[in-house]
Amino acid sequence: MSTISSSLSTILDPVTVSGSSSSSTSSSTSSSTSSTSSTSSTFTGASDYSTDLQNVITRAVAIAQLPVTELTNEQTTLAERYSALSAIGTDLTSLQTAVAGIDTALSASYGAAVSNPDVVTAAVGTGAVAGTYSIEVESAGAYASSLSASRWAGTGNDAGGTYSLVIGGTSYSIASTDGSASSVAAAINQQYGDQVQATVVNVGSDANPDQRVSLQATKLGAQTLDIQDSNSNSLQTQGADGSLASYIVDASGNTVTSDSRSLTVATGLTLNILSADSGNPVTITVSGNDNALSSALSSFSTAYNKVVTDLQAQRGTSAGPLQGQTILSALTRAVGNLATYSSSSNSGLNSLAALGLKLGENGQLTFTSATLDSAYSSSPSAVASLLGSATGGGWLLSATSSLTNLLDPSTGLVTDAETSIQTQSTSITSQITAKNAQIATMKKNLTAQMAAADAMIATIEQQGTYITQMLAAEKVDQQTING
Repeated sequence: MSTISSSLSTILDPVTVSGSSSSSTSSSTSSSTSSTSSTSSTFTGASDYSTDLQNVITRAVAIAQLPVTELTNEQTTLAERYSALSAIGTDLTSLQTAVAGIDTALSASYGAAVSNPDVVTAAVGTGAVAGTYSIEVESAGAYASSLSASRWAGTGNDAGGTYSLVIGGTSYSIASTDGSASSVAAAINQQYGDQVQATVVNVGSDANPDQRVSLQATKLGAQTLDIQDSNSNSLQTQGADGSLASYIVDASGNTVTSDSRSLTVATGLTLNILSADSGNPVTITVSGNDNALSSALSSFSTAYNKVVTDLQAQRGTSAGPLQGQTILSALTRAVGNLATYSSSSNSGLNSLAALGLKLGENGQLTFTSATLDSAYSSSPSAVASLLGSATGGGWLLSATSSLTNLLDPSTGLVTDAETSIQTQSTSITSQITAKNAQIATMKKNLTAQMAAADAMIATIEQQGTYITQMLAAEKVDQQTING
């Protein structure tokens, strides 16, 4: 019996989920059992205790499976958080678009009327405010120019195709392909197009072409434009002398000169000089309406409320998966700051409420267009000052910066949170895979051990039956002898 007890103790050696001891135990026991028992994870016993042995396997596997279940639940929670955060991120992107729409609408609200559009034209851009301006154009200026003195001979005069471009007193080397008029003009435009523009003109007839290179400066003002061959011989005849444009703004008496006909006379107001009309100032009136701005503010209110609803859904008795997460508090603060922005301006308009955007106790915005109409008709410049621009201050700069901090593809708060969740989920997937592999190994090893134990028990049971039968037979024999 001591031999049987020792063998059974070896077979039932404890099995762990991981570690080298499990592998060695599996190896030793599988050699002492049948091939079916050692390779199958399903235990089928022959002894009276086979059901108990199977229960041992089932219970051990169930216990080992508990950490996997916990990890799976954790991964499900992470997936729910990611989904909720992604939905909020989408709505924040819509809010960001709405903010940009306000910036665009603020500029689109203005237009410019010019008293004499033959002299100047006007364009209104970001930062423009209502007002009246005047400009007296004394001179529209002129661009310096030159034209080849004779038919362009190309490589006939300069076999190397090497020329020099002279602008003012500075000489530049031209690397043309073959010295032809077209290749020289192309080289000039490619290398020095920001200073001068070259074109090839035909001053002859179609039957007898006379191609020459024409040069014109890109800026107003007097300067020499010349092309010289490799012997420093001039190939151009100077055209009209260039001159600067000159003008007077708002009857200031101060004559201003410019090398460009495009002038910025006020923030968001650009004038383009077409001709001179000395002594006759041109009036430019910048005015507008709040139709586009009203529509943009209404869209912002809708987008804002959608984000707030998303955030509120994460709290309370039916809280979403982001409840208790740091990202939820950060998003709530950032979004809330958009609606509670205040300015220290002396214009009298210091908050969005003055423009018709009122924040309710429920955290939602309501927009009243009549309030905006009143503020805009009273002082368009005050409305523009409060809102500012995406790059120039005011509420728009604050809102744009705040949303960028949340949504930037590289450093945004939402982006970082999504990346963190994905990283955690990936790590958990790896852990689950590893633990399932460990459990499978443990189950296989334990099944092999229980099969060996069952076989040993079955053998003992058979021996017991034999002994019992032998004793019974002996008793019968004894009774027969005694009888």
